[in-house]
Amino acid sequence: MRLFIAIGIPESIRKGLFELGSGLRKFGDMKTVEEENIHLSLKFLGEAEPEGVISSLNKVRFRPFEVSVKGMGAFPSDNYIRVVWVGCEKGSNEMAELHGLIEGALPQFEKDRDFHPHATLARVRLPKDKEGLRKFMKENSREFGSFRAESFELMKSELSSKGPKYDIVKSFPL
Repeated sequence: MRLFIAIGIPESIRKGLFELGSGLRKFGDMKTVEEENIHLSLKFLGEAEPEGVISSLNKVRFRPFEVSVKGMGAFPSDNYIRVVWVGCEKGSNEMAELHGLIEGALPQFEKDRDFHPHATLARVRLPKDKEGLRKFMKENSREFGSFRAESFELMKSELSSKGPKYDIVKSFPL
């Protein structure tokens, strides 16, 4: 099963992020993330059996925290745009701590080189107007909302011709 770990974003914020992401398409060939699939990424695991992961994640203890979804950028850089994302300001330190605890609980998975709390809005196949895209990201780099993170989720991703479908395998309260 294809697995990842994430923090869910409230529907009211996801809706605004989806609308923002829909405005990206005019800048090139890209796949925007469906509204229901927008989340804050903590760790991608890849193919794994959920039972062992659940057992390990049950040991992770952390406290609820406030998150502000804010800022906009690109991976790997603004000059070579392959992913357009929104970040978080308040709560980013807590997310980094939680990420570290999760990685410590799951030593069988490859460690992330650089962790950057974010929600992916689009995967760019071919940018057609890089300058316009950079300007759009700069003009829309603002706060999109805030919420209290009270859990993290082990998610499964099923790929199909219609796009990925994400489902919660298990939720872990903070």
